[in-house]
Parts: sequence; structure tokens; C-alpha cells
Amino acid sequence: MKNKLLLPRYCRIAGLIMLPLFITLFIAVYNYNFLFPFLATHMHQPEGLGGFLNGNNNLSDEVALSGVIISLFMIAFSRLKIEDEYTSAIRLRSLQIGIYVNYALVILLTFGLYNGDFLAVLFYNMVTILIIFILVLNYNLYIKPRFSKLAAI
Repeated sequence: MKNKLLLPRYCRIAGLIMLPLFITLFIAVYNYNFLFPFLATHMHQPEGLGGFLNGNNNLSDEVALSGVIISLFMIAFSRLKIEDEYTSAIRLRSLQIGIYVNYALVILLTFGLYNGDFLAVLFYNMVTILIIFILVLNYNLYIKPRFSKLAAI
């Protein structure tokens, strides 16, 4: 069975190269207020719309988060060396586990966090599904078979 929606194999390598760069940028932007001056925007909106888009903004945080999401997406949804029904089944099960864990975390943290802390959790929750999917997929494809070989000895 051929899945036409997967990215080419080289996208996984590109995603693995880009991920540390964008995570570093993400940490620098959100923890140390690092900003790229050339990403500064000056928006002015005509009166009557409540001034929603008025003000100065820097797009460094948007670039950092988008880069992390794109690189995780490239890692998660690129073709593997061997794509067959077994890997398709593992992909589906890994995606299901990622979604289950993600929404379980959202439900638990809904009752425990409020205001800005809850918004931060929702903000980070955008990448949680991809991270859990990648971890479960790689565990089931590479680590779990090695443990079963060792147990058979």
C-alpha cells in the first residue's frame, strides 16, 4: 500500500537539522527576549476596528514557533526506508496515542492551571501531538524490536 501523503525521505534529515536551530531560537526568544530587528512590523489600522492590529510587533516568536512546528512535521511525516502495511499500522497507532495523550493533558491541566499559565500550556500543546507521535513511532519501529530480540536470547 502506497501512501501518497508522506513527504520524501530527505525531509526527515532536513527536519532533524532544522529542529535544534529553531528550538534554540525558540528558547532565546521566549526566555531571553531575543529579537531579530529585521522582523519588526509596524501596523496601523484605520479607526473603527477597535485598534486590534495597531502597534509594533516583532515576528521573531512566530518564526521560532513556526520553525519548530515545520521541522517536527517534516520529521513525523516523511517516508521511512521501508514503507509497508506494518509501518502504516504503527503510524496510525502512534498518531492515536499522541492525540489521546495530548487531550488527556489538556483535560487534566484545565482543572489545575488558570490565566496565563493555562494559555502557556495551550501554546505548548500545539507541538505535543507531534512530539508524542515521533517518540511512539520511533519506539515501536526501532527500540521495541531490539528489546524483543534481546528477550528471545
